[in-house]
Amino acid sequence: MQFVILTRQNVRTFLTLLIALILGVAVSRSGLEGLSEAGHITLGIFTIATILWVLEPFPLYVTSFLIVFLEVVFLGRPGGPLGLRGKEYTMFLHPFFDSVVVLFLGGFVLATAVKRYGLDERLSREILRRVGSRPKFVLMGMMATTAFLSMWISNTATTALMMAVAIPIVRAFPRHEPFRKAIILGIPFAANIGGIGTPIGTPPNAIAMGILEQSSQGFTFLQWMLFGIPIVVILLALCWWILCLLYPPRISTIPLELGEEGPMDHISKFILGVFGVVVILWLTSSVHGIPSSIVALVPLIVFFGLHLLGDDDLQDLGWGILFIIGGGMSLGVAMRESGLSFWVVQQVPLEDLGSLGVLFLFGVVAAVMTTFISNSATANLLIPIVVGVSALSPRAGAVVIALVASAAMILPVSTPPNAIAYGSKQIEIREMMKAGAIITAIAVLLVPIFVHFVF
Repeated sequence: MQFVILTRQNVRTFLTLLIALILGVAVSRSGLEGLSEAGHITLGIFTIATILWVLEPFPLYVTSFLIVFLEVVFLGRPGGPLGLRGKEYTMFLHPFFDSVVVLFLGGFVLATAVKRYGLDERLSREILRRVGSRPKFVLMGMMATTAFLSMWISNTATTALMMAVAIPIVRAFPRHEPFRKAIILGIPFAANIGGIGTPIGTPPNAIAMGILEQSSQGFTFLQWMLFGIPIVVILLALCWWILCLLYPPRISTIPLELGEEGPMDHISKFILGVFGVVVILWLTSSVHGIPSSIVALVPLIVFFGLHLLGDDDLQDLGWGILFIIGGGMSLGVAMRESGLSFWVVQQVPLEDLGSLGVLFLFGVVAAVMTTFISNSATANLLIPIVVGVSALSPRAGAVVIALVASAAMILPVSTPPNAIAYGSKQIEIREMMKAGAIITAIAVLLVPIFVHFVF
């Protein structure tokens, strides 16, 4: 068997990693005033993570593994700069099976079962069948369906599904009908916005919840939805209105051919029942006292225990995303324990801006970063810093970063839904940039104001 190791891609990966490590070592030995030895080492690890998360020489979850390796070797060893003894280094490992990760895992299992048995397609067609044939109402129905599915299923899977539904509708339009663009852009934008609504909707939400739980500031499932859903509704309505203004329809009706749905089989009904029970238990955790993360194990036990899902489904559950979340929270542990978060915040006189000004500042930074790198990387890098800002409540800062990171949608590289829409070859980058920039700007203005008055 012949192994090909020195490919161009692997050479670029090696060089990027080497540069990141060199810069990390240089930063860790920079002798910054007021920063402890552990803080210097953590800053070096943070530098390495930043470079690798931004440039992505390998999958983001590999960076997560590298982070925890460096943390344990240079911070967690007995007698090291943190003064740990015995197995206290496991503090860096715990986030990889944190309650938030388990909650996300349960969400993945629910989404897999729903998709495996076609319940997502059934729902999307049923809603579209009810909105009529007027272009603006069709767009509204498609965006609302996409946003709802995106609360429970990954943004990427939701966009792929809804694009498959949208393409035949778009082809029914006259060739030069501008509203075609609105349909294609509305789906990824709604998927990005919809993920804001629930803790399992998108990785930045889970990262924010996990880091907040480490400081005893966490949310329940219902608490997140109480502020997440209103923001989804407002942003979705504004997004729909903007797309209708930018691409006004020239035709009055769309010839929709969605076909007839057959009766739902017993397995589909059972899966839908389990889905409903789990959601109800999530929303009422304050009543029955069972943590949301433990409720999230119900679909895993039921669906795999009854062989409704198999080993192949288990392998495809999105473990990479779970490891990305774990790596980000592990980095947050190191930043907190070493005092790096507190030191970073002290270097900038944020208190002079006031709490709302600080929220706007971090919102802008999150939007700019997410335009060019993944929203997961943005959340992992910024949330550990913002929770240490004394001018803010930890909840307010973390929520602003998480929500703006999900609502920044200017370029195809900004989010996977944007990339899928651009890959349909139905729109150009400038069209996505024009609409996406307006919606992102609205989110940067709206989210900090909303969060400021809620928290």
